[in-house]
Order: sequence, then C-alpha cells, then structure tokens
Amino acid sequence: MTQTSNNHNASKDSPEDFHNIAYQDNGAPYSLQFDDIYFDTESGCQQSEQVFLRGNQISERLLETNTPLIIGETGFGTGLNFFLTAAKMQQLIAKLGDDKVTDVHFTSVEKYPLSGESIKQSLAMWTDLQPLIAKVLAQYPARPQQRCDISLFNNKLKLTILFDDATQGFAKLKLAKHAKINAWYLDGFSPSQNSAMWSEALFEQIARLSAEDATLATFTVAGFVRRRLTHVGFRVAKKKTAGKKNQTLVAKFQQSPNSGKGYLLRPNQPKAQHVTIIGGGIAAACLTYQLAQKGVKVSVICKDEAIAQGASSNAIGALYPLIHLQRDEISEFYVHALARARAFYDELVAQGYDFAHAWCGLLELSYKEALQKRQEKFASAPVWPHDIIHSLDAQQASQIAGVTLTNGGMFIPQAGWIAPAELVSALFDAASKIGQVKIRTNTKVEQLTQLDDQRWQLQTNKGELVASTLVICGGADSDQLAPISELPQYPVRGQVSEVAIASPDHQLNTVICHKGYMTPANNEKFCIGATFDKNDRDIEVRSADNTYNIKMVSQSMPELETITQSSIVGQKARLRAMTPDHLPIAGPMPKTDEYPALYGKLAQDKHWKINSPAPYYANLYVISGLGARGLCSAPLVSDMIVADLCNQPYPLPSKMRFNLAANRFVIKDIIKGKYAAS
Repeated sequence: MTQTSNNHNASKDSPEDFHNIAYQDNGAPYSLQFDDIYFDTESGCQQSEQVFLRGNQISERLLETNTPLIIGETGFGTGLNFFLTAAKMQQLIAKLGDDKVTDVHFTSVEKYPLSGESIKQSLAMWTDLQPLIAKVLAQYPARPQQRCDISLFNNKLKLTILFDDATQGFAKLKLAKHAKINAWYLDGFSPSQNSAMWSEALFEQIARLSAEDATLATFTVAGFVRRRLTHVGFRVAKKKTAGKKNQTLVAKFQQSPNSGKGYLLRPNQPKAQHVTIIGGGIAAACLTYQLAQKGVKVSVICKDEAIAQGASSNAIGALYPLIHLQRDEISEFYVHALARARAFYDELVAQGYDFAHAWCGLLELSYKEALQKRQEKFASAPVWPHDIIHSLDAQQASQIAGVTLTNGGMFIPQAGWIAPAELVSALFDAASKIGQVKIRTNTKVEQLTQLDDQRWQLQTNKGELVASTLVICGGADSDQLAPISELPQYPVRGQVSEVAIASPDHQLNTVICHKGYMTPANNEKFCIGATFDKNDRDIEVRSADNTYNIKMVSQSMPELETITQSSIVGQKARLRAMTPDHLPIAGPMPKTDEYPALYGKLAQDKHWKINSPAPYYANLYVISGLGARGLCSAPLVSDMIVADLCNQPYPLPSKMRFNLAANRFVIKDIIKGKYAAS
C-alpha cells in the first residue's frame, strides 16, 4: 500500500489540511483514518450507478425540465458519484440538446477533503471520466476552504462542496422553499467505521432541507439508519441490486411531521404480517397479489359463492382513463393509473397467467356538436402528449375502428379491453402460488368491531372472525358497514348487454365510448352499455335496459347496422361504487368525528398550520369508489395500500395521495365551513 500526503496552511472554519490517503495494490483509494476503501475498483462505478443514480431515478429526472434537479450528498470523497451524475447529464445533452435536460445543482459536504491530485489518481482507472475530472479540477481549490463552487455545461450543472462536518455543514445551509433538495446520495464510510456520519442530528438536517417527496438512496440497510430516516419523515424500502451489495436502501420524504398539514400524515406501522381483505373483485385481487409478493399472509372474505361475481364479472370491461382537456389533478391521476395498470397486467402475462385482453386503444367518439367543439379545441392546442390522447378525424377514426364512422374523436392508444373475471381469477391464482392466501366464499361480513388490542372482530353469517389488519375492498357494498358507511360514496347500478356478432359493422378493432360504450368481440360476442342508475341497488336484469343500451349505440353511431334485441345473448346488472369527486378512495379509515376539533381552524384559513397527526382507526384500510374505471385504477390504488401496510415509499406525490385519501372529504368540508371551528 502506498500513501500520499498534502501539506497546506489551514483555512479558518475549514479542514486543517487535505486528507491523507493511501492506495491498495489494486489501486483502490483507502482512508487510513476510517480503515476503509472509498470504493471497490472492480465494481465501484457499477455500485455507485446502481445505488445512487438508479436509486434516485436520476436518468429519468434529468429529463423533467419543468424544475431544476437539486441533489444533496453526504460525503464527496473522490467525487465518483458526482462524476457519474455529470457524465449521465453530458450524455443526455449530447443526445437530446440543452433544452431537453434540466439544470442540476449538486451540493456535497466533505469533512476530510482530498486534494485535486488525490482525486485524479483515485479515479485514473476510468478513462471516460477524465475530461470531466480535468474540468472540475481546473476549478478545484488548491487548499481547503469553507466551500467551493464549480460549474459545467454552460452553468447547467453547478457543484457546491462544503468542506465541513456533514451535520454542521448542512445546518449552515439555508435554502429557499423552491430550492430544497429533491434527491439525496447518503454516502460515506460504513456506519460501523464512521458513526458520526449517520447521526440523528444529520437526519434532522436532511429532513429540514428536503423538498416534498424528495428521494434518498444509500448503500447501508442498517436497522438504526432505517429507523432514523423513518423518524424524520422518510418512507424506507430495501432494494435488491446486482453485485456485492445485494441490498440497498431507497426512501422518499413523504411523512414530514412538521409540514403544518398533519392531516396528510398516514399511520406509520411495522410491516403487516397477516392481512384480511373483504371483497372478491379487481381491487381485492390486485391487493392480494401484491401483498403475496411482499411475503404477507392474506385471508380473503368474499360474500359470493365465487370470486369476481360483482362489477368484475362482466364478460368484457374497458381499460381507460378519465382525461380532461386541461391537465387537472383527476386527469393526472388516471394517466398515472393507466401506465401502472398496463405494466402490472403485462407483468402478470409475462409470468404465464392468461386472461383475454387487447391493448387496442379507445376512441372517445365526438358524436354530438359539444364534443366536436371540444375536440377542435384540443386539436388546436393539445396539452397532453400524442401517446396519451390525440385527435382523429372521421377517416382516421374509421381506419382504427375497422368500421365506417361519420365522426372522429379523441383516441387513447394505451387503452384497451380485458375480460375482468378471467383477470381476477389469474391474479388470485398467481397470489396463491406465491404465498399463503386463503379465500373464504359465501361469507358475508355484517358488522365490524374494534377490540381492545386494536384487532378487528368480524361478525359474519358464518360466525366470528378476527383480523389483525383489515382492508375493505367491498365495492358498492362497502357503505353497508360502519365505519366505512361514514364516507360519501354511493352505488350506481349499471346493466351491460352482451351481443352476438350479426354484422361486419359490429366487429370493432378498438373500444368506442359514446354516451355508453361498445367493445371489440371476444369469443364472437361483444358488450354494449352501460346504464347509469344512481342509488339503485337492484341487480335484477331489465329488458328496458337492453333497449336503452341499443338506443345509445344507434343514436351515437347511426351509420352502423342496428343491433337487434334478438342478437342479445346475455345481460348483467351490477353495482359500482362512486365518489362525489370521481376519484377512488385508498388509505386508512379516518375517525371523522374527531377532525373538526383538531382542524377547525382550517375553516378560517385553509393554510393554517396544524401539525397534529390525522386520527385514524388502527389497522383499518379501505379501497373503494373505483367506479367504471376499476380496471384502470385498481393496481395503483393497491400500490398505495401496500405502501401503507409494508411501511414503504408511496408511489404518488403528496397532493395526489391526499386526493385519494379517505379523510379528504371531511377536511374539505371543514375548509368549506360545514363544521363549526373549535
């Protein structure tokens, strides 16, 4: 092992000198003070790339040009993490151009800085990084200072190094709200070698400087690191990686106890070991499958004689989002949900589970003047990417649909159709093969009671059951159970008609939505529908509803050959659970009667800062209100519940999480003054 030393005069409030460094025989830089290498020469680049860049999704976020990417790092060391980040940025600029890559400010602390010569020697093995290293070292100080500021790529990338203890350095850092750190590289020598780098005080500073939903990645999975991150507001998950470090840690800053919006906080709980789910449809199936993947035991309680007998029992269901002309919060959610659903279902198929489906797109037909004007407005100033939704004239629409249409419409290329019952069956089969899943059918839950030990007692038609953690996925029946009945959801009856193909006009190549919808065929039959009867719980089929479904098709697409009553070979009426704001409910069940006393000041000022955590029923969660788009939203809302139950990062940002939260209704009512302030 060789050793290098650098002797310079010390700067006030900065390290006394550059840090002495040694080199192992294989060239690995080695800290004598901490008796540890800076990186492994065989896989150092790969490990940094996997842990920090991939762990923070840097490649993807460099392309989000609407806001700068601000990265914080604990331990600059040789600068390897920074140089890999800069190299990735340089590659994207060269490929796409300056305007397609966001600006980056990279702030790192280093109590024991290396000299420029030591940095150069430490990274000499990576020849492709040398031009970048040379540009940085040309601006690097010749002696330790309080900080140094370096810029690259015409100031698109700025590097700030604070030569200080990590906790003290970040404590001195003052950031504007819009300039807080949104990605952390938690680096440094092993906690066993350098415990000061992993102190509670440092984590508090990291939380103070973090933007909402900031990400964090680190190589250590030490229990005390996970606990300290959780304590300051991060949601933490272990991540499997290739190479010598088979597990790393990723986290998101999503539960800040000092946000001033305590109602956004969801319960932090240890990973659930056994979850009971009430329901047998798409929401219950998605959640069961995902929990099984996490190693959680699942008991499913279904009131019907078999699974998928409710809204998920239709022969064909459309998979499509709700998209408005403007980029509002509802549309943003459904665009996220559609992408997740497609990936989720494709993963199931890749694992060998089959269900009838086709990603054939969906045409929102502009069959009346108001919709034609809407389409013209969108076409003149589109706000969504072409692959999300775009305008088609009548000729283009006819070509895609495979039938002659008089009108064009808005086309959603990622949409399609699925046989819901087959999908639900495939999900439960897959879950059962992965883990311990038990399904009880013909079991109706009639009453819920919370026991003194926080478990839930379920009174059923077959006796009592006890659940340590309970999730209600009962669809429109959920509002029959207290306390779920406190939520403002309501049932909507919909009857779907199943039709035998009687004409080439009935053989669609894409789903068409008009006042209702018409699907492509599966097994020589297609579906039309559906009626929309609010607060009607009668699921007996009605001949008049078949007539109505036929009429909707004829009025919207008179150019097609009329569907006759004699061609209807089946019909089914089922209930869908709807919410007033057309968004699903996914999260812990709130104790709504306690909210006015805690958050009454919001009626005076909706921005009033209240840190008091939201009151919830312990171990009780709900997925409901999926409406007519359950196939689209179920995988993503299940992700939310899995994050709750497994104490992992949430898949959605704060505002979107609140838009799905069960307590959003009572909070909005308080803000509107429907409760007296206390």
